[in-house]
Amino acid sequence: RFLKRIRHELLSQLPENESYDLVINTLFESWKIYNNSKAIILFIVPEKEFNIGDQMLIEKGLLSHGNYSLLIKHVTFIDICRYCFLDSKGILYFGDFEVALIYYRSGYDPKHFYNEDIWQAYIMLESSRAIKCPSLRYHLAGMKCFQLALTEKKFLEKIFQEHEQYIDDFQDILEEMFTIDQIINDPILQQRILDKPESFYLKQSREGGGNVYCGPLLKEHIDKIIANKESNRYFLMSRIYPPINTGLIRSSRPNNNNEFILEKQINSELGIFGSLISQDGTVIYERVGGSLLRSKLATNIEGGIASGQGCIDSVFLV
Repeated sequence: RFLKRIRHELLSQLPENESYDLVINTLFESWKIYNNSKAIILFIVPEKEFNIGDQMLIEKGLLSHGNYSLLIKHVTFIDICRYCFLDSKGILYFGDFEVALIYYRSGYDPKHFYNEDIWQAYIMLESSRAIKCPSLRYHLAGMKCFQLALTEKKFLEKIFQEHEQYIDDFQDILEEMFTIDQIINDPILQQRILDKPESFYLKQSREGGGNVYCGPLLKEHIDKIIANKESNRYFLMSRIYPPINTGLIRSSRPNNNNEFILEKQINSELGIFGSLISQDGTVIYERVGGSLLRSKLATNIEGGIASGQGCIDSVFLV
């Protein structure tokens, strides 16, 4: 809408972004697959939620589907402990309502599981017949240990049994990854780290921003991880050097000259949205649509939006 007001002729260079439609339609299809028009949808949210805006848009989109009387509840793991139970058939109930779909907006950070009751609530959700978004398996697929498996040719040969011609192309886009144990047992790799510590990233296995180490203190962080017996929590990756571009960044705070919009050197990361619904290893729904472009200052190591290190950007076709 903003671009339409100021430079209407550039609209054709700003592609449609259908990511919200993708999320909404996939959640709706999941609810329909459960096949109980009276069953509800649970949004599992943190106890202190600051990211409510897009949740409300998704809820509005779900409720806009005509001819269906959807009921959506935003609940925490504490609410699950208090009001949810399973019957003998594995059907999940929230009070008197049968639950068709669980949409996790919490549960991706160890800090969310701060007592045994919450762990038991999560186990109950995962043990139920309700459809989970994401399921435990898909959630774990985002961890670095699974990404490491994608660098192994034997693993790829298993995946691409009928399309082995793609294996080499797939490996060409992968960067080197190492476990901490590999570092311990490989003197050559240890020397590479000492010689060029800026050429590697040390990351936590789990998905999400934060806790990325790079540069002169890299060896010190690795030694600390080994001493604390946390080797399984971290992985070392070869650093990717994306192209640097000039971009306009709008800050929430003005600089010393009271300017909110600044011209900076940035690099960007483009993510393409996709969705998948499967049952017993069979894909029953699959779609691709929309994107997320995140940009950060080229001098920054971190690029998280919530942490304030990066920002949401827009794709502009040239």
